[in-house]
Amino acid sequence: MKWMTKKGEPVEIPTESIVPNPDQPRKQFEQAELDELQESIREFGIIQPLIVKKEADHYILIAGERRLRAAAALGMERVPALIREATVKESALIALIENVQRENLSYIEEAQAYRRLISEHGLTQTEIAKKVGKRQSTISNKLRILSLPEDIQAILAEHRLSERHARALLRIEDDGLRRQVLEKIVKYGLNVTQSEKLISDLLEKEEKKQMTGERIRFISYQLYVNTIKKAFMTVKEAEEDAEYSVEEREDSVEVKITIPKKNARGEMPA
Repeated sequence: MKWMTKKGEPVEIPTESIVPNPDQPRKQFEQAELDELQESIREFGIIQPLIVKKEADHYILIAGERRLRAAAALGMERVPALIREATVKESALIALIENVQRENLSYIEEAQAYRRLISEHGLTQTEIAKKVGKRQSTISNKLRILSLPEDIQAILAEHRLSERHARALLRIEDDGLRRQVLEKIVKYGLNVTQSEKLISDLLEKEEKKQMTGERIRFISYQLYVNTIKKAFMTVKEAEEDAEYSVEEREDSVEVKITIPKKNARGEMPA
């Protein structure tokens, strides 16, 4: 991918003329980080220029939203920027790549950015992997996290739980159980190892419970079948030609009893 600059060097442009990038992958900006950046800019200025795209009467920010926010908070009227010619897809990619390379994104924000590139710009996981310098499997694993309900994702982000916490929760299929486990993780401040053990123990317990339930159902079926068979034996004493059979099916048990009809003299009809 190649982006052309209108000018080879950064230019000073009005701060108020820059519009935030709608494809900015980072959605959460910590005030402490912004305060620290403000102090750095106050002392040294903006060392790394912003990247913008020129529109009719304004500029769309491609990369550098933290710098723009800090500059605006400091009351700076103009900021240094590189003007790029880029399509909407290219703008989204530049913003994502800069954030990924600077490790400014949470894993959930990163996954959401990948999903937007796929759904809105038609990129494949393989193409994204090449652009950001990651394995395709890494992209796939991050996207899987977005299968967690949004309220669970919000709790993970709010409590700064790691990506491994999130991936451990994916082992649980039931969302209700996921919420219960997450509540314990947050309440007791469990680390990844402790959380994984909690989930493994829970899954083992659920598996044993399911196996016990299946055994109980099997025993119940056997009781029913045995009761029917005892009743048949009574019939068999009077009707020796009566027949009894049981067929085990995948989701049911079929019991068949055949009693031949006889005429008034006890003979089989012709």
